Amino acid sequence: MTRRRTVLTAAASAALAATITLAGCAADQQPSAVSTPAASSTTSQSVVLTATDESLADQLRYLVEEEKLAHDVYVTLGDQWGSRIFSNIASSEVRHQQQVEALLPAYGIEDPRIDQVGRFTDPDLQALYDRLVAEGSRSQAAAFQVGVTIEETDIADLKAAMAGSPADVTAVLESLLSGSQNHLAAFQRQLA
Repeated sequence: MTRRRTVLTAAASAALAATITLAGCAADQQPSAVSTPAASSTTSQSVVLTATDESLADQLRYLVEEEKLAHDVYVTLGDQWGSRIFSNIASSEVRHQQQVEALLPAYGIEDPRIDQVGRFTDPDLQALYDRLVAEGSRSQAAAFQVGVTIEETDIADLKAAMAGSPADVTAVLESLLSGSQNHLAAFQRQLA
């Protein structure tokens, strides 16, 4: 998860750089240059905006797969341990995926998810899934602790992703954050 947090921090930095670059370009331009596309500095604007757009795309692809990871781990551990908390929260994770999925077309992003429990396009998420299922398979208490770990990670990633995100993305992330906080509390109650 460290690599992803670095990417999300880079995304926030890129968004800030885009804002600074655009503000600087606007301040440097003469009024007549604004109306003449050839006179504006579109080259530097395009590079910064493309980098920002790509980091947002990476972020959304990651988040939809991260929600799938939570779902898939909960389905797998729920099948193993039979605890209702896993099936209840897994259902919620489907709704979380749908919320992020709804953003993808607006940003021209293809859905990266594989329609198979426990399979991911992101190799880091694949390794994380495998590790979390192995940890949660040791005992029911270990499975609940995996739930805590997933939700704490989701909360940290969602908070980081909100920085510099467009309003529609932020609204979805805030909704997901609220759900993850509720899930975390539910898993913590199981361990109390």
